[in-house]
Amino acid sequence: MFRDVLTITVVAGRGGDGAISFRREKFVPKGGPDGGDGGRGGSVYLRARGSVDSLSELSKRTYKAEDGEHGKGSGQHGRAGQDLYIEVPRGTRVFDADTGELLGDLTEEGQVLLVAKGGEGGRGNMHFVTPTRQAPRFAEAGEEGERRRLRLELMLIADVGLVGYPNAGKSSLLAATTRAHPKIAPYPFTTLSPHLGVVEVGEEEGERFTLADIPGIIEGASQGKGLGLEFLRHIARTRVLLYVLDAAEEPLKTFRTLRKEIEAYDPALLRRPSLIALNKVDLLTPKEVEERVAELAQEGLPVLPVSALTGEGLAALKEALLSLVKATPAPELPRLAPRALVEAGVEVVPLEEGVYEVRSPALERYLSRLKGDLSEAAGYLQEVFRRQGVEAALKAKGVRAGDVVRIAGREFEYIPG
Repeated sequence: MFRDVLTITVVAGRGGDGAISFRREKFVPKGGPDGGDGGRGGSVYLRARGSVDSLSELSKRTYKAEDGEHGKGSGQHGRAGQDLYIEVPRGTRVFDADTGELLGDLTEEGQVLLVAKGGEGGRGNMHFVTPTRQAPRFAEAGEEGERRRLRLELMLIADVGLVGYPNAGKSSLLAATTRAHPKIAPYPFTTLSPHLGVVEVGEEEGERFTLADIPGIIEGASQGKGLGLEFLRHIARTRVLLYVLDAAEEPLKTFRTLRKEIEAYDPALLRRPSLIALNKVDLLTPKEVEERVAELAQEGLPVLPVSALTGEGLAALKEALLSLVKATPAPELPRLAPRALVEAGVEVVPLEEGVYEVRSPALERYLSRLKGDLSEAAGYLQEVFRRQGVEAALKAKGVRAGDVVRIAGREFEYIPG
């Protein structure tokens, strides 16, 4: 089943913990620290592939990368978690499902987008040795990997998009001009999914362009009726629009309705280079065809009478479309705005006389990663607090020596540096 909208959850791997370990070595305090680092967690990427043509090929709703291994003694570092690559169709736009932010637009073969970064591995206790702290019994735990809900929207990439009512003969026209084989039936219902085909013009080494059959649009599609609203997005990728009209079913009225629905969806699409293919002319007399062509020509677009059934006019149609495609650059879609980097500051909040709470998301996350005997980490933490601006914030708030400072659920006695 074709699917062009899908929500999935991606989870990057957690970083491995740093090890708390000591060598068994004579005359070295506690044997000497030799705890290795944890490996980083695997990241999750999306990768565009032309061989994937529908989001329905993504069989799972949650994708998780591998965790990093924990560090070990003797300075052995943990192995990094394996990155996870999820293959999606070319033309997939990626949104953060919770914020609506556009994260990426995968239009090129093999293009890769990082959607969840793996957590950093923790450092082993061998990194915390100082002249006055030669046997640290603490280390860092691995960082959690990013977790994110993604909304994927597929917008087919094609040079020419076929636009028309159900049963206007779009699928037949696609089959007659390309090697695509959409299901075609003699009843007035639209196909349920877009189809792509390659049109070859000229001899064996001739030029080519891609043609997309967009499911039929009905009146009211831009308000959500029928399937039109679901598939109108695919038109946005096409360079050229080809209106396919049934010559025997009020083609002028149909054309005006189609233009009205497209304008309601996106007025800019009306400025896209376009042609009209008056299909099924084999059902009319030559005079009737001439009258309908003249009637449609007043709308300002070239009109080519064709028959997907007999092949009449198809060669001229392919040549005309190729000329338009060559003269028309790929449409510009909204560009990604650079993400704003928000620096999390340090806030000092008085709780009661002599008791203060420090609020800093970055610092809280870091403290949650420390493991082992933190009473030995006092000197190290004091340096961390100074680098993070905690010391300056406490002084600015009038905190005095001996006051209690709470950070991330832990209490410290304030000793001015």
